[in-house]
Amino acid sequence: MQYIIFLFFFPLMCFSQDIRFTYNYNFVSDTLKKDFNSNEIVVLDFYNKEQRSVFTGIKHIISDSIMTEDFKKGIMSYPDTSTNVRYVVEKFNNKNLVFFYTADHMPDPVLKVIDERQIKWQISNERLKILSYSAQKATTFFAGRHWTAWFTSEIPISEGPYKFHGLPGLILKILDETKTHSYEIVSVQKLKTNFFILNDNAYKNAKQITLKEFEKIPDNPYERFKILALAGELIFKDDEDKQVFLKDVDAQIKESKKHDNNPIELLNKK
Repeated sequence: MQYIIFLFFFPLMCFSQDIRFTYNYNFVSDTLKKDFNSNEIVVLDFYNKEQRSVFTGIKHIISDSIMTEDFKKGIMSYPDTSTNVRYVVEKFNNKNLVFFYTADHMPDPVLKVIDERQIKWQISNERLKILSYSAQKATTFFAGRHWTAWFTSEIPISEGPYKFHGLPGLILKILDETKTHSYEIVSVQKLKTNFFILNDNAYKNAKQITLKEFEKIPDNPYERFKILALAGELIFKDDEDKQVFLKDVDAQIKESKKHDNNPIELLNKK
């Protein structure tokens, strides 16, 4: 797929306005098929006055915007099923706060996970040209992975895609040691959209939990269904029907784990 690079070369003083940084996210879901890569366009919207950023997939923003407009017209529509990045990461630059919002999947409520981990960077003198910018190399170990980042002080915003931040300039490119997760910038432009995804009540009313609490939640939806069934929160016509359901769910869990085994964070799920 071809992407049009739409780049504004702002003077430094223009970085005082709201800006959208667009990245191409390249990732491998199944480590048994490393040659099969997926790509998704993701955006980092930076709000200068609040020193706040919001990161998510562009398909997610478009899908939610369409559903919001449809709802106003009394039309029930559903999310774009081709969307991979449906979570949202919100960062407050001047407070060193990071919030991870889980995907808005029914019937699961959105959770607001506070992530207080510090990212410790090692900066080297190695440089690289990305787009028109002079980028400098930095490395870190975060969430179970070794990462290499390229940042530029020519864009004096201590930000980056996903949860990455804390360098003396914008991260233009970052990839993990296995090269199965990488982000690379494709455009920098003034933020024009009026749609703010976190205005949705699902996010406004999200329950805030700690990262440790989040790690204890099964990250597989089929596992959550199994827990509900065993707890008696799902209704079946008889015990045989319940056993068939559990058998099918177990098969789905095994299949899912077999082919979706490379999360961006290698957390100790319990």
